[in-house]
Amino acid sequence: MNDNINLVGIEDIPLIKSGDNLPSIIFNALKHKNLTLENGDILVIAQSIVSKSLGRMRNLENIKPSQKAIEIYKKMAPLTEKSGLPIKTPELIQAILDESKQVLKAEHVLVVETHHGFICANAGIDQSNVGSKDSISLLPLDSDLEAKKIRNSLQKLTGKKIAVIISDSFGRSFRIGSVGVALGVSGLNPILDKRGDKDLFGKELQSTIIGQIDNLASSAQLIMGEADEGLPVVILRGYNFNFDENASIKQILREEELDLFREEGIVRSFENVLRSRRSYKLEFNDRRVNIALIEESIELARWAPSAHNGQFWRYVIIEQGSSRENLIENMNSKLKDDLLRDGRSKDFIQREIEKTRTNFLSCPYLILLCLDTKELEKYSDSEREKNEYVMGVQSVSASATYLLLAFEIKGLAACWYCAPLFAKDIIKDTLNLPNSFIPMAFFTVGYSMKKSPKPNRKDLKDIIFRV
Repeated sequence: MNDNINLVGIEDIPLIKSGDNLPSIIFNALKHKNLTLENGDILVIAQSIVSKSLGRMRNLENIKPSQKAIEIYKKMAPLTEKSGLPIKTPELIQAILDESKQVLKAEHVLVVETHHGFICANAGIDQSNVGSKDSISLLPLDSDLEAKKIRNSLQKLTGKKIAVIISDSFGRSFRIGSVGVALGVSGLNPILDKRGDKDLFGKELQSTIIGQIDNLASSAQLIMGEADEGLPVVILRGYNFNFDENASIKQILREEELDLFREEGIVRSFENVLRSRRSYKLEFNDRRVNIALIEESIELARWAPSAHNGQFWRYVIIEQGSSRENLIENMNSKLKDDLLRDGRSKDFIQREIEKTRTNFLSCPYLILLCLDTKELEKYSDSEREKNEYVMGVQSVSASATYLLLAFEIKGLAACWYCAPLFAKDIIKDTLNLPNSFIPMAFFTVGYSMKKSPKPNRKDLKDIIFRV
């Protein structure tokens, strides 16, 4: 029972800079005001100061918008202006895309799913209380981890057992106005499961689950404020709870397949992905590609259908460097010999070699897809052996298609090349691949510099035959 809950804003927290030690600053502010922490206190800390201390800041002047950001800007600007809201620049939209797993809505507001799994406007990017007009703050990469670090440090400094919540303010569906929500937690379970308890009339509760950390974050927001209040840390005292050392913000996030409010948008979004994906053969942006995005895309690609559920695909990530350079030089040497035998001119051969170098050496990531033949079933006759091999190729092709769609969803540009089919042995020898690996395809991956032209597609009447 919580009969009396007190909120205490900690004053004299200075303006936070990158590298500042937040636990020490909070502890010193407590001492300056003759305040002490008590066992069972919950410390609610504004995300903004956590992000500042981590250096999670960007300057819009240093951001180059992609074609996708420009297209979203063109779509949103008139809708935003009509709604009387500030128009987001292409640079800000690009920053939002960089922090997002997927865009859910791009109307007069930009609603996304962040890499953390949060559904919110603008990926939680904030332009208020950050200093210059071109500065923006980004959400911490792992707010649970930051909450744990702050909690551990303050517990050592004070000798008191506390919980920590890192909070922000989000808007809500169907209601006007933002409220406090939790981004990270340490020491306190995000939810309070009341199922099985009795109500006032003795009826057993069947579905009552309370999002207690969001309730606590919202209560702290009442005195933390959004403008110039300058109280980014609040002590919440008197709330009865059980300590949970394994608490994580992930416990409060609804699984995507259970989220009825975005199902229709996901369907439309996926249809758009299928129609808008392009083979990107142009120059890539020099923006760094996070390897995590590559691995997440391959993780999705492994859910492709495969014969016997054999999952015959093997992906080799080839980063920029000497290994890739040696590989392409060796492949080009064979390409030159092949074209000479075909009677091609020296100028033609040189153009093809240069094109290969450009495509495969300059891309941020080059991915090789192989068929692993050791996973194929063995038969006593050659006909079934051939068919089994074809099924393996079909399975690998399905995974390749999934991979391209995954790249598109994550905002990456890519192209599927069949060049490895013509240089299997050279690739295996150069990369020292297992004997059972059969190189099938290259994928060049990065951020697009330009928009690829829309390809022609045959009419349905030309590809559908009825029997």
